[in-house]
Parts: sequence; structure tokens; C-alpha cells
Amino acid sequence: MSKQSRTFSKGKVLHSVEPGSVVTIPFGTIEVNRHFARRVVDLSKDVEEAVRQELTRWKHLDAQMEAFRRHTAEFVPVLTKSVNGRRLKARECANCGAIRYKDQGNSDPDAPCHQCKHPTLNEIPFVFAHADGTMLQLYPTPCSQHSYDYLVKERGVYPRWRCKVSGCTHAAPIVRPLSPQSIMKRTEVFHAIESATGNSPNPMMRLTTISDNKLQVVHSISRVNPTSNVEKFIALPDSLHTLLAIHLEYFNFQGENLSQLTEIIRVLGKGTEADQKKLEQTIETLKLMNFSEEKIKEFLAINHNVQERDAGGTVVAELRKALARFSENNALQLLGDAQAERETRDRKENLTSAQKNAGTLREQLSDRAVLMDLQRESLDDAVKRLSNIDSPFHINLSAAGSLMRKSLGISQVTILQDLPVLHLAYGYTRLSHKPEAAVLWAFDKNHFDLAGEAPKGNWIPMPIYKLKTEALFFQFDAKRIVKWLHANNLAPDPATIAEPTFWLLQHQSEITSRSGPAFEDRLSPAFLIPWLVGSALHSANHLLIKAIADQSSFGETAISEHLLLSLNQTIIFVNRLQEFSLGGLKTFFEQRLDQAFKSLLQERGDCMFDPDCEERLGGACAGCLHLPEVVCRLFNNALSRILLYGGEIGTNMEGVEKTLWPDLASVVKSDQFIGLWDSRLD
Repeated sequence: MSKQSRTFSKGKVLHSVEPGSVVTIPFGTIEVNRHFARRVVDLSKDVEEAVRQELTRWKHLDAQMEAFRRHTAEFVPVLTKSVNGRRLKARECANCGAIRYKDQGNSDPDAPCHQCKHPTLNEIPFVFAHADGTMLQLYPTPCSQHSYDYLVKERGVYPRWRCKVSGCTHAAPIVRPLSPQSIMKRTEVFHAIESATGNSPNPMMRLTTISDNKLQVVHSISRVNPTSNVEKFIALPDSLHTLLAIHLEYFNFQGENLSQLTEIIRVLGKGTEADQKKLEQTIETLKLMNFSEEKIKEFLAINHNVQERDAGGTVVAELRKALARFSENNALQLLGDAQAERETRDRKENLTSAQKNAGTLREQLSDRAVLMDLQRESLDDAVKRLSNIDSPFHINLSAAGSLMRKSLGISQVTILQDLPVLHLAYGYTRLSHKPEAAVLWAFDKNHFDLAGEAPKGNWIPMPIYKLKTEALFFQFDAKRIVKWLHANNLAPDPATIAEPTFWLLQHQSEITSRSGPAFEDRLSPAFLIPWLVGSALHSANHLLIKAIADQSSFGETAISEHLLLSLNQTIIFVNRLQEFSLGGLKTFFEQRLDQAFKSLLQERGDCMFDPDCEERLGGACAGCLHLPEVVCRLFNNALSRILLYGGEIGTNMEGVEKTLWPDLASVVKSDQFIGLWDSRLD
């Protein structure tokens, strides 16, 4: 039989049909053995570094992933276009159960049963699989005397191949040992997994039906994909300074997109290299025209004034004043020196904590710039629009605004129509959702046929999926956060903090690991505030996702999150890898947001598994806060309802040792923790 191929959507290929898996498609069941893909060359190197950061959470990596982590292997981003697969070869007669092994190319696929001549031969819906990510076809064991002619498959507790010839004793158990090359065979991996999970890796492969959820789980990261305007904007020397000024509320930019802000910054600063070259050419031209130095200066001053007027004279003046404030509080130190950090990495030296924090802040400010370049509408603008058209839903949305600002510590919600998201898959595993007990496998480069010139040397394919989707952007109130920290003896009196947003930035820390510290870890004092704030906002985001799923047509797995914790911001977007209805999130935003917010305050403070969840698990489990692993960026760790609703945090309660951070009670000087959504903070 000739090999057959079928085209799938990029999302389907990326998340469902990896090489080595078995998939059912309209013309039958195939084992996927190759991808056809084209190389993508327009992705930033920052993406590559982001994946390396993700790898730090994995304890066990295959050789390819380890090589990439050590900068000796190259990631090649690819867009997968189609898959090539081969049909399963073991067939079973629908009438008598006789087995035929359809050796590819030597059997007529339409031939009837060789025993009873029944026309239907079914593919046997079983494959061998293992938790290390291996999945192999099921091959029958022929009888030494009668081959496949009278072979049948006996089902039961111990399935086996049996020959039906009278007097023949052939009965081969259907088992298959794990390959000696598997990483599970390594002594150090074996013992580490046994210690982490309490179970030894199974040395035998499992016989499983193809209808089971496949064992491979794709591990990926989601990134906000820069737009062309953002790339031009970030190239300006003062772009990040301006974004920081906007975040600190030094500068109130009311423009519709980044192109307007780009022109304003060009007037204030030196512009891009192209702008500098154009200026040099202008000066050279004026000199050739015998203009004196004074005339040239006069011309340039007049030209600059015209540019400033065209860009918006008063707005330019406001930004100039805003940027001047940085010299008063040394806020620019928060942004660090990107060039110095690159040189440190090139020397294979470790970055300092301050450098890591600065890099995280720059990345999140760049993501924030993307949001400023999209079709968007704030809650306040939506209320005005709905009121102008006499929509009854303006009352609902107005109530949502009042509720979030008074009780939820959210200062603004914005609906985004065209959020550009980039999913990058960097490997797969399925042993455990816990990073310390899982093995991360790179995609096999031999299974990717690349269009054009193939990469040279040691490389790993990185399937990507670009999409534009709807999203909700939440800005949490810095004043409420500081007030909450002060109520728990973790911050000074808010009256003594003139700029709460700046104060929180001074205490921000890099939080990039998808797992992060668990609640039983003892955190350093310098890391306590940023992780408490980040955990509270992350917990709030999980409850928001659950509330949206309850109040809309989206399921929990159809929604994903992107976290900008340094900026006290979160994004919830429709991942579109599930069924997607355009406008569904906007409809929820306008009509049901108030109901979702009410549910956060009235229904979600308790868990069906309380008191066990609250007392033993720190207030987070599958019944209240956990989301499917494809949704949560931080692997459902460091979540707690206690941080939002308050509760007891004593390390020992009636003989039950609590797993919420052991040092927290001594730091806050109380066994009671006041939650971010506690009514006493309203």
C-alpha cells in the first residue's frame, strides 16, 4: 500500500498530531511519521531565549534539549503544513476475527477475509504506548507453523495472539518492553522519578486503544506577537522610557495607535538610525549650499519646531515633562542595560537578579506596547457607546465597573479584538505534570521535511502557530495592592507612599518559570512581596477564567492566559485551538461581565473540598483554582484563595500542618491573612 497523507490545520498538527502518534482521520487510522514544514525566519531571538528560560524548570531533558539549553543546538521555528502517515497494518475480520497483517505494498487493501470471505477488515484499534512519549504500531506475532492464516486476537485481562488450528499451541502474549534507548533506562533518571512520584517507571509499554487521549502532551509557551508598528516603535531609543512613563501615569497618552506615539518620540529624541542619517544628509546639503553654521542651526531649530507642532505640540511638551521626572527618582535604573546583559550572556556568565528583573520588565513593557496598537475598547468607553445607542446592557457594564473598582482591585478592563499570539511548541512529555518528575523530549528533526534549505548542524524543530484572537486585558490597581500588603504588615502605610505603582516596580522580581516555588518552599524576604502579589493576581486570573467559562459559550480549555505580573496586568484570550466563535468574548464583556464579577465575590471563596483544600492544600485544588495544564502558564502552582479571600495561615492547626508558606505567619505577625478582596479594603 502506498503511503497516504492528509492536510490538517496548523493548530491541529501542532497540538494533536505529532510524529509517532496515532490518529484517526476520515479515511482511516494512520501512524504519523513525517511533517511537511517551512522554516520561519522572521522571529525574534528573544523567543529563543524565552524557551531556554522555560527549560530551567525541567529536571530531565533528552540529549537534544540538553544541547539546546547549553547553546550547542539551534532551534528552527517551522510552520507545519501537512502530515504524512501510514495506515495501521494489523487488520481483523469483522465476522470471524481472523487476523491479516497488511505488509505495506504487498497486500490489496480491499481484499476480503482469507477465511470467511467477509468484505470488511477492521484496523485493530490498539497501539503500544509508554509514558516517556513513545507510541508504536501493534504488530501480530505469527504462528511458526501457520503464519497469519489462522491467527486471532484474544481479548481479556491478558490479551494474546492465538492460532486456531486444531492441536496448535501457539499463544503469544501481546507485550512489548520499553526500548533500551529510552531515557527512563538511565539509572539517575529512574531513581529521581521513583523518588519524586513514589513509583518506578514501567519497563513495559502499555497496550492502549487509539481512542485514548494520546500520551504525548505538547509543551509550549504563548507569546504576544509584536506587530510591525511595535517593531518600529521599540527601535526608538526612548520607547521603553515612554512606556514606563505611561505605566507610572506620568504621561497620559490618549492616541489611537502607536504610530502617533512614534512621531512624538521622534521629535523628542534622536530618532532611529535612519532618522539620524537623514539629518546628517540635510546638514551636508545645507553646507554645500554655503549656509553658515548659524543659518544651519536656525534652519534645524525651525524644522524641529514644525515637526513638534505636527506631532502635537502640547502632547510633546507633556511627554518631555514626564521623562524629566525620571531623573528625580532614578526610575530608569529599573530598565537596566540591555547591551550589558547581552555581553554578560555572551561571556557565559550568570545575570544578576537586578539584570533579570530589568529584562523581564523590558519584555513586559514591549508586550504592553502591542496592546496599544490593537483594536480595543475600555470598559468606560464601552459604557458610553452602549448608552448612546440606548442599549440596556450599559447598565450591566456600568455596574461591573463599579464593582471591580470598589471590591476587586481592578482599575480597568479592556476588550481587545485582534490580539496577535504566537504559540511555540518546544517538545513533549507525559510522565507527570510535575516538572521534577517529567522528561522533556525535543521534537524529532528526522520527522520534519523542511521546504528549502535544511538547517545545518544540530537543530531542533520548533512548530509555531500564529493567530489573532479576542482577549480581555485587566489592569489591577496598585493602590489597592499596596493597601492590601499594608493590612498584612508587608508594606508601609499607603499614606507615606506617594507613587504606589513605582513602589511595586521597585519590589518586582523575575517570575518566568511556569512552575515557580510551591507554597511549602521557604522564600527569601526579597522575593516574598513580588511572589505574593504575583500569586494573588494569578489566582484572580484563574477565577476570572472560570467565571468567563461559566457565563459564556467558552469552555475552560478554550481560554488561555498571558501574565504581565511586573505591571500588575493579566490577559485572558481565546486560544482558538478549540472551537471559536468570533465576537463571543465581546458579547460576554458587554452583557455578562457584571455577573462574572459578582460570582467572584459571592460564590468562589469556598471550595467543595474544604476544609481539606483550605487547611492542607493552601486553598487551591482542582475543585476551585486549578485549570487544565494547557491553560495555566505557571502549572497550577503558587495559587491560593487565601490570598484573595483571606483565611488562617497558621503552620499547624489541630494537628494538621499547613502547606501555605511556613514563614508567612511570622512575617505578617498573625495567623489570619487579609485577602485582596476582603471588604475591609473597599
